[in-house]
Amino acid sequence: MTPSPSRRRLLGASLLPAALSLVGCGSFGGGDEPSQDPVTADGPGETQTAASPDRCLSDEDASRRERPEPPARADAGPENEAIPDRPLSEYGLALFAGGERIAAQQTSDALMLGESDTFGTVVWSTADGTILERLDNGLVGAIAADARGRLAIGGVTTAELREADGEVLKVLTGGEEPFGPRIGNRVGDLALTADGTRLVVLGADGRVTIWHLEDETCEVEHEIAAELGTVIALSLSPADDTLALCAEDGTVELWDPHAGTRTGTGPDLPGTVAGLAHAEDGTLILAADGERALHALAPSGEVTTGPALSAEGPYWVAAGAGGRVAAVGRGDNRVLLWERETDGTVELPVVRGSAGRLVFSSDGRTLYSASPSQGVVAWSGGESWNSFETP
Repeated sequence: MTPSPSRRRLLGASLLPAALSLVGCGSFGGGDEPSQDPVTADGPGETQTAASPDRCLSDEDASRRERPEPPARADAGPENEAIPDRPLSEYGLALFAGGERIAAQQTSDALMLGESDTFGTVVWSTADGTILERLDNGLVGAIAADARGRLAIGGVTTAELREADGEVLKVLTGGEEPFGPRIGNRVGDLALTADGTRLVVLGADGRVTIWHLEDETCEVEHEIAAELGTVIALSLSPADDTLALCAEDGTVELWDPHAGTRTGTGPDLPGTVAGLAHAEDGTLILAADGERALHALAPSGEVTTGPALSAEGPYWVAAGAGGRVAAVGRGDNRVLLWERETDGTVELPVVRGSAGRLVFSSDGRTLYSASPSQGVVAWSGGESWNSFETP
C-alpha cells in the first residue's frame, strides 16, 4: 500500500541550516547481517582500498595510457575468475545530452572468456539499442554526462573526460589502473557542474575531490572528505549545482562545489538514507533504509514522504521530468516508480537478474537501467523491459 504523503516545513527554507542533521546514512544491506554478495567484477571484497585520482596526466602521458591487461595465468586467483553472462557493470550509466545515445560500462568478463576483444565504456543508440562505439578504456566505474555532450568516465584509480566524439580531453589518476576491479573498489560516482568547469569525483577510498577542468586547467580545487568523513553517495543539482553528499558516519550535507563550502545539511528523517538523486528543479530525493521509504526535499525546505520500498538499501535512485522518481535496491530486480505529482506508485516489470544504475530520458517517459546480466534495458510503459544489443 502507498501511504499518503506527509509534508512538514523545515527550519531555514532553501539552504537548510547546518543545525539540522540526518542520522545513519550508509551503504549497507540493512540489519546486522554482513553482506552476502558474491565477489564479482562489481561486488564487494576485502582487499586494499584503491586511491582517488589526485593528479592530472599530461597530454603526452594520457596518449600513452593503455587499457589494463589480464594477469598472467600463474598470478590469477579467485578475484580474477571470469563470470559468464555478466556483460555490464551496474555502476556506470549516463545519457548523452540530447538523449540519442547512452553509455555504460562493459566488464572484463567477456574479454577473459574470449568473447570480446575489449572492455570498458560502450555507447548505444537509444533509438534502436544498437552499439555505436566501444572505447576499450578498461574503466568500469561511474559515468556522468554534461550539457556539452561530454562524458566523465570512472575506473578504479582513473577518471577520464571525453568529448562527445570520444576524444580524450583530460585523464585524472591516482596510480596504475588495475585489471578488472573485481574487489568492489572503483570511482563510486561522478558529477559535472552545469557549466562543465568542475568535476566532482567520489573516489574508491571514499574521498570527494572537486576538479577545476576549465580550458587548460586540470587540478584539484577542493577536497572536502577531510571535514565530512568517508562519503558513500553524491548527487549534484541541475538547477543550481548544489552538491548533496551522503557519508557513512550518518550525515547528509549540502555543498557549493565552486566555492568548496558547506551550505547546509539534510532533513531529520526516520530510517537511514542510502540513496540520493536530484530532480531538474533542484528537489533532492532521498531513499531511506530502515523505514524503507522515499522522501523529496524541495528547494523551499518542504519534505514530502512518498511510498514504502520493498527492498533493503543501498539504492539506485533516479529523478525525471514530471515528478517521476525510480528506485531499486542494489542487487534487486523490482523497480518502484513514484509519480510525485499524483502520489501514484507503480511496481515496474521485473528485470531479469537485477537492475543497476537508473537514468530517465529528458522527457521522463523512458527509464533506463544498467543490468549486470541483461545489459542496458529500457522501459517506456508496458509489461516488459526492452534489451539493447549486448556487448
